[in-house]
Amino acid sequence: MYKSQIKIISVIIIALFGFILFSQDLEANSMPTLDYSIELQHDGSGIVTEKRHMHLTEGTEVYIVFEQLEGSEITDVFVSDYGESFIYQENWDINASREAKSGKYSLIPTDEGYEISWGIGEYGDHEYTVRYTISGMVRQLKDGQSMLWRLFQGRNNLPPEKFSITVTGPNYFDPELTKIWGFGYDGEIYLEDGQLVSWSNQPLTGRNHITVYMQFLDQPFQPTLSWDQTLAEQNHQALENNSYQNEDDTTDIVAVILLCSFLGLGVLIVIFASIYTAKRNKAIRAANPLITGIKRTEMNEGKVYREIPYSEGNILDVAYLLQEHGKGDMEAYFNAFLLKWLKEGYIVQLNTNEANGDKLKLKVQLLDSNTPELEQQFFDILLSAADRYGVVDISDVTRWAEKNYDKITELKASLPYESKRTLTDRGYLYNEDVYFLGNFRAEVTKSSYQGEDLYNHLIQFENYLNELLSLDRVSLQQQNINEDIIIWASLYNLVEPFVEKFQEVEPDYFVTHHFNYSNIYLLSLYSSGFSSGYDQAVTSHQTSMGSGGTTSFGGGGGSFGGGGGGVR
Repeated sequence: MYKSQIKIISVIIIALFGFILFSQDLEANSMPTLDYSIELQHDGSGIVTEKRHMHLTEGTEVYIVFEQLEGSEITDVFVSDYGESFIYQENWDINASREAKSGKYSLIPTDEGYEISWGIGEYGDHEYTVRYTISGMVRQLKDGQSMLWRLFQGRNNLPPEKFSITVTGPNYFDPELTKIWGFGYDGEIYLEDGQLVSWSNQPLTGRNHITVYMQFLDQPFQPTLSWDQTLAEQNHQALENNSYQNEDDTTDIVAVILLCSFLGLGVLIVIFASIYTAKRNKAIRAANPLITGIKRTEMNEGKVYREIPYSEGNILDVAYLLQEHGKGDMEAYFNAFLLKWLKEGYIVQLNTNEANGDKLKLKVQLLDSNTPELEQQFFDILLSAADRYGVVDISDVTRWAEKNYDKITELKASLPYESKRTLTDRGYLYNEDVYFLGNFRAEVTKSSYQGEDLYNHLIQFENYLNELLSLDRVSLQQQNINEDIIIWASLYNLVEPFVEKFQEVEPDYFVTHHFNYSNIYLLSLYSSGFSSGYDQAVTSHQTSMGSGGTTSFGGGGGSFGGGGGGVR
């Protein structure tokens, strides 16, 4: 309901601003419809056909920009207008007259990629057909295949009033094995009769783009290009800042915006929002809030802390500070706990021979009754995924995470909340209210001297881990590295390079410890499987299980293509 209200408000504001500030001549350049047809080939290339209905009153040429291609090439270009084929022009002169460009087109290499340009011809209505082949539209990932392509970029372009997309493959897309998303526009996207179809519900503006994301779990292609990511990693990047994930927590501003929009005071909205933001930020800065992010990192540049940074309680206590630093995510904590439980004997690695080869499994024991609640919830993931004998493998954990993503989401939300509450109770952090513009209030999180030391030690400990990774064999052998340091390295996503370094320079190190190279590597596979299952489920549920539904205004990060252009 709240998101629908926000969408309605956004439409009202856009319409209001368009009416007040951006009234345009009815005879300006326009594109009533834009239709894409993409035929994916076995090698991952795509034959793209664009049909552009355009009304043009100025300029000499239309052009399409292709950037961020990452190895893809544009070939086999064809352009026509109302079925009349254009002639290819080898050396394209952007400054030539409209008459000189009429009936001609060119493919122009640029520093960033390519441009397809063609002459407008006579002013008035046109029905251009532009066809071209893009190599590597489908990429091979570490654990699957995907197409993440930006077809159109609205900024500095001529956005269509309506558009449609059809994507076909060498075989029908299986709804059970093909996941789909649309980003950058208000519309619908579905799999119908073995092909992807999508369309817009609202005219595009300069703030929109058209990005299509497909995952092929059955890996039906033989791509010529690959990308060094997992499906889950690409999901995270593509869905970052999408409209399904983002919530607007400034309810009071929304109320003011709604009131002003109905009163027709669009300009005042911008002025007030600017003043509000500036005053709020100024009040927060004046209160000396907790320093996080890059500034905190810069404060501790070149400094190291060679002890475990926090020993007063559970490693979960510092989740808030770690996550403010971009560390300590769910996968990192799950991996750290797996190592901790292995050390304490609550899980044991089993080797079993099966018909399909060796399969590594874990035997799960019960935790002590005094285990902190959040740690117990992490452990329950293993218990719930295990069979009645307490035996679990990686696929069990992945399937459980995919089916129970809602439970993991609740646990994920609890980490920073419970951590911040614990740190506040123990005097590391405290909250302070600041006021601005009269009765507007903002809550500021601040740190005590004790909290400053803790946060700095957390950053400096990461510096220490990176220092260890840079040491030579002799220097590393002189270090006293205990198992707790390895557990903490997991929270910084450094355990694998850390252990590989030790295995390289000191193969016997793990002989006398609870950990060995094999089971540390195995546990990292468990945490990766857990994260992969969860990410797959979350992203699928956010867009109707990835098999269709409404599209997202935001998101689409990490896409190839570009899709810029316009009329010039």
